[in-house]
Order: sequence, then C-alpha cells, then structure tokens
Amino acid sequence: MDRKLTTIFASDVVGFSKMMGMDEVNTLKILKERREAIDGIIDEHAGIIFGSAGDSVIAEFSSPIKAAEAGVAIQQKMKTMNVDKIESDQMIFRVGINIGDVMISDDNLFGDAVNIAARLEAAARPSGICVSKTVFDIINRKILVSFEDAGELNLKNIEFPIKAFHVIENKGIARFTQDSEKIHTEVKEAEPGSLAVMFFKNLSADAEQEYFCEGFSEDLLSMLSRYNKLVVISSHASFSYKEKSKSFKEIGKELGVRYIIHGSVRKLGSKMRISANLVSTENESSVWSSSFDLSVDEVFDVQDQIAEEIVSTIVGRVEDDLLKSIKSKRPENMNSYDLVLQGLEYAKKGNIFKENSEAAVKLFGQAIEVDPNYGRAHAWQACSLANLMDWEDEDDSNLLDQCLNAANKALELDPSEPEIHRIMGSIKFYLEHDYSLGKYHFEKSRELCPSDVFIISRYAQMLIYCGEFEKSLAELERAKRLDPFSHDMLFGPLAFCHYWLENYDEAVESFKTIKVLNWHLFYLAATYFKKGDKELAKEKLKEAKAVNGMDINQFIDSQPYTKEELATSLKDVLNSIDV
Repeated sequence: MDRKLTTIFASDVVGFSKMMGMDEVNTLKILKERREAIDGIIDEHAGIIFGSAGDSVIAEFSSPIKAAEAGVAIQQKMKTMNVDKIESDQMIFRVGINIGDVMISDDNLFGDAVNIAARLEAAARPSGICVSKTVFDIINRKILVSFEDAGELNLKNIEFPIKAFHVIENKGIARFTQDSEKIHTEVKEAEPGSLAVMFFKNLSADAEQEYFCEGFSEDLLSMLSRYNKLVVISSHASFSYKEKSKSFKEIGKELGVRYIIHGSVRKLGSKMRISANLVSTENESSVWSSSFDLSVDEVFDVQDQIAEEIVSTIVGRVEDDLLKSIKSKRPENMNSYDLVLQGLEYAKKGNIFKENSEAAVKLFGQAIEVDPNYGRAHAWQACSLANLMDWEDEDDSNLLDQCLNAANKALELDPSEPEIHRIMGSIKFYLEHDYSLGKYHFEKSRELCPSDVFIISRYAQMLIYCGEFEKSLAELERAKRLDPFSHDMLFGPLAFCHYWLENYDEAVESFKTIKVLNWHLFYLAATYFKKGDKELAKEKLKEAKAVNGMDINQFIDSQPYTKEELATSLKDVLNSIDV
C-alpha cells in the first residue's frame, strides 16, 4: 500500500436524496449530464478521479491551486447549467478541498485527509467551496478569489477541530495575486539599467518586524522606479524569491536584470542596522555595499543615500533636482510612518478578507491621528475605504464620503504621491464619470511611478475605455516586462486590447491564462463570435450571465467607455449572439 501527500477534492449534490425520492429517472439523467461536465473540468485541471458513489466525487490533484481553480470552474459551470431550468431540474453542488497524507489501495484513496475533505464538503455552503487552512495558506493570493473565515469546525468522525475557510468571489482590488512558479515573459537581453530589489531580510529578534522590512524594501523600490533611466522589476516578481533558494545569477536570468539589490534590517527598539548590497548578476560580484547604524528617525535619510549610491553606480552622478523629485514626502512623526507600514500589510491583502480592509482602515486612521499632515496615510486610507466598499452588499454612501474626503486631503497634502493620483483617477473616471480629469490623474500616477505594474495596469485599463488600444497594449507589454510572472491583473486588459484590435486568437490565449473568469466572459463570448464560433460564443454568453448575475444591458452599463460607438459596437455583438 503506497502513501503520499496530495490534495483531495470532494463534491456532493445538495438534497440528492430528496431529488431521488421525487423523480429517480430524471434525477439520474441530470446527474449524468452534470458529471460529464465535472469530470471534464477535473481532467482539464490535471485532476484524477479516484472514487464516486452515487452523487459524490473524490479526486486528487498534485496542486491545491489547480484543485481550487477546478472547484471555482465547476461551481460556475453548475450555475450556468441551472439557468433556465425549473427548480426541480436544478442541481446544486458543494465542494471541499484538503491536503494531507493518503493511502492508495486498489485505485482508491484512504485516510483522514480524504475524510476531512468530505466533511469540509458537507460544511460548504450550497454552490460553495470550503477549504482547510493548509489549502488556504497555499492558494491565498495565488488565485483571484476572496475568503470568509469558517472558524474551527468540529467535523464528524474527526477527533480534532479543523480550521477552514469559505471561498467566495473576489472582493476589492487584488494587487498581488500571481502564480510565482511560472514565468510568462521571457527576457532575451537585460537592459543596461535593469535591476531588481529583493525583500530585505528581517534579522530582528521580533518576527513581527517583517512588515517594516517589506515596507523599507517597497519604499526603496518605489524611489528607484521613479528614475526613468532604470528598469526596475515589480515587487510582485522580485519578492516572490523570498522563499526560494536560487542564485543571483539564476534570478537575474529569470527576471532579465543586470543588477540585484539585497540587504537586511536588524531593528532593536528605536535603533537599527540596515545593510545593502548591489550585486552584478553576470558574475555575482558585489558592485557596491554599505551598512548604516541609525535611529528610526533617520530611515528616510538612509533610503535616500542608498538610492543615490545605486543610481550613481549604475548610470552616473545624480543631479540634486532629480534626487528631490524621486523622494517621497516625509512624515512629521515617524510613529505615523510605522503605522502606515503596518496598515500596508493589511491593505495589500484587502481582497482576501474583509477584516484585512477593516484593519487597514483602522491603522491608517491611527497614522492620521498621530500626523494629520502625512499625505500618504490619507492616500492609503482612501484606497482601503474603496476596497471596503466592495465588501458591502449595498452601496454605502458614508464609506464613499469618507473615501472622497481622504482622497482630497491626500491630494492637498502630497500631490507627488503616485497612489493618490491613481485613486483620484479611479474616483473621477469610474464613479463620477469625469473622464477628462480621471485620465489626467491616471497619467500623473503613471508619470510619477513608471515602474509600478499595478499603476500601469490600471492606467492601461483606462486607456481601453478611452479607445486608445494600441497605447494600452504597449503599456501592458511593458508591464509584462517589469513583472515576468504577471497575473490576471494584466491578462484581463491584455485580452480586451486584442479583442478591440481584432487579434482574436491572441485574445483567446490571454483569456485562457486568466485563472478565474467572471465579467471577462462577456468579452470572451464576443471574441468567439468574431472568430466565427457561434455555438461557443452562445455558451460563454450564457455562462457570463449566470456567473455575473447580469444581462447584456446591465453589463454594457457597467463598462465606462468614453466613446458611445465602442459601447454600441460591443452591445451589438453580444445581442447578435443572444438571438
């Protein structure tokens, strides 16, 4: 009997016995149709079905990410298949996913890991997915979904409580969702000024100081990104090497950079030591290095010095006026800066749990209390309030007012902060439909921080709605260069660009790369129609309506095209499918 560690997927029909009691023949007919769809999706995601009895399915996946993707795809497919069906012909499934050690015997799986997956399935909501904490720890931020804490579950025949989470549709803005195992963009030749900033190691006795190390690394990267003679790789990509054992030469080849900056932070109370090292990826030799003993109040001076030394070493002496332009506005109170860094830890994960956005709002609020004139605190407060609004079932005018007030205050205090211009761009463009002013702020954000992939992706999305498809495509290709791993944040707009530019094969390939399709499905349906595949177009349009809970008119109203002819063109294509 073999043993192995694997991911277990379990699914079952809600109220199957009741359905069988009402009409056995029809229920089995429906189940057969559903199983064909489910089995196909499991196979597409490299899963293997081990057991099925009645309405249940047990499958194994080598990757929990693949299992979760399959679970989402299955639930979306079941929603679609329930559309236009009378209530008695609708079939609803639950899914549970767990990781654990299993035994294999006679082509079947045994062990507590299998039992836990089955019990998690029973604890899932109708049409829902429930995962164990071990699964959550791996898939969180790797697939575009959000979660609700299911608590410690006392599962039948399992002697200890199992921490679990409900998988729900994505909420807010996902900044860091990516599959960091796969490179999507191969870089043939690294530019002379190309570099990556690694996550500075935390050498402090306190593990909770990790947020400070990330914040320092991110701030240094952001400063360097503002210097247009450098090509600075996104933190999405460079920070993914934190848990990997790869040489600087290997990292340099994968990211396509000539230099790597790495270092460490040792913090003890108000004192710290920061070490920084600039390495050539060609021969892994140190080009520049230094260590700084400082107080917390001096951290910005050290950031400035490191940035100046790096830029000077790579591209030559930096002029004073340029140095001033790439510096962030400093807080009057360093406690405020520390609170902002703590808030950013939660803000970056605001789409994972509602509680993360709430914690971010609280910490940024505390930062503002400590230093009311710190524009960055107001900027991120506005961002987190916007994320929090997406978690609410209904529009919250109070949250919107707070968001607008924070955004306006941030802009007043620090007009050189890129994030506030991105937020103001979103507010003006998407909420107030002031397209001219919205575009100005997006462009300003892009100008202030030309290497921030998230900012570029939002800017590119806006350009699509303005009908500037070639320009948007160029921005997205540049973003892929800055983040060779890329993710849904880029592939969605990339697919839309290809659709409008009539590159339909390229559009389909971009859509296939997206891990979780939601409103993208409307565009995918239009793409298949343009390719001449009317049956597949009809299938995807049906799926789009079911998954998003909206008809064609509602979808078109949600797309803020600045040119009416673009919205009309897309609507006409979708209506042509829907005849």
